[in-house]
Amino acid sequence: MEVSYSTGTTTTFDLVLCLAQAVDLVSPLVADHHKRVAQIAYSLGRQMNLPEDDLVDLVIAAALHDVGGLTRSDRLDALDFEYQDPFGHAVMGYLLLKPFAPFENSAQMVRFHHVAWQHGAGAQLDGVPVPTGSHLLHLADRAAVLIDPQRDVLEQAGDIVEKISAQAGERFVPQQVEAFEALAQKEAFWLDAVFLQDLHYLNRNLQWRELEISSDHLLGLGNLFRRVIDFRSRFTAGHSAGVAATAEALARLSGFSEEDCRMMHLAGLLHDLGKLAVPAEILEKPDKLTREEYAVMRRHTYYTYHILEPLKMLNVVTQWGAFHHERIDGQGYPFHLQGVDLPLGARIVSVADVFTALTEDRPYRKGLGVNEALKILSEAARRRQVDGELVAVVREHFDDLNQIRINARQAAREEYHQFVETAAQLTHKE
Repeated sequence: MEVSYSTGTTTTFDLVLCLAQAVDLVSPLVADHHKRVAQIAYSLGRQMNLPEDDLVDLVIAAALHDVGGLTRSDRLDALDFEYQDPFGHAVMGYLLLKPFAPFENSAQMVRFHHVAWQHGAGAQLDGVPVPTGSHLLHLADRAAVLIDPQRDVLEQAGDIVEKISAQAGERFVPQQVEAFEALAQKEAFWLDAVFLQDLHYLNRNLQWRELEISSDHLLGLGNLFRRVIDFRSRFTAGHSAGVAATAEALARLSGFSEEDCRMMHLAGLLHDLGKLAVPAEILEKPDKLTREEYAVMRRHTYYTYHILEPLKMLNVVTQWGAFHHERIDGQGYPFHLQGVDLPLGARIVSVADVFTALTEDRPYRKGLGVNEALKILSEAARRRQVDGELVAVVREHFDDLNQIRINARQAAREEYHQFVETAAQLTHKE
């Protein structure tokens, strides 16, 4: 039997790197923005002598501050310097990050990172204290959007300082602006902001907390990724949960241990991580994809594989999830694995994905019934696209597997609606 993971530790940096790379896929046009904000926030935190733990939380918040921008338009809107929406994607980011304990402190900073200081009134918002880190993140974020990548950064420095300083007190905390002004006198500060577009620099210069990894930690991380993947659209809100539940059930029927069944569930939650690179209009398209659109879709498993690479202890889980579009005949993608090179775990996720896609409602059709779904699965097995033995298991247990999928999808969709409702309530309240 395959072994899915090994116990041990990882650092919060590895988790941040994975999620930051995933969020980058939503819009390549702003792919370096979070790195620049993280570098500027780090420099500001050092200038203000923040304690190491607070500095780490600030950098995590900076690296993930736009995680709630689930669409390309959300990400692009936030690049306007005058953007001042203290709700919107900031609240969404807070709700996504808060349930995962290692990111809880940073989630609070993200929640308020567009709150203006307003001569002290911004120390709280509707009675809720605004962390100092939120205001530092706000300053770093706005400074970052003022940097024009088409011009030499040192030529711009004076104009950027002038624009930031002009809003001290009204928009930014005066003491933080003073720290920014002191930093701005150093050419190295500006050059760092432009040329150190690599989170690994911050990895080397901070004392990242080590985490003992347990199944609960992994499930929490998987659900965080799942929400980022699926909550982009009401049409996809339950897909990964359905695949995860079906894959876990298939693994159990195939003789996997209980621990490996839990890891199979995680592989199902992560299998579509790379779809963050696929525009929503393609994911939700009611018609057949064009050749160009299908080419975009085919990239997603490649991205899934490489985004999860930093989490070495999940190496096999990564393969199970990322290889779900490989085929036994070698004609799948993106690596064209075949036969014995395709792990059983990946075959299970593949069958679970096809089963879920066939039986769930899609924007362009209702879910298929038992006879139609089994006919398509059986033909795929005959063509050696999927594992025939696993299809036989599906045939024998179709009703049970379908009910498991329905329950998981329904729970995920209810969670999605609660998420949207909570975001609306927080936005209205604040």
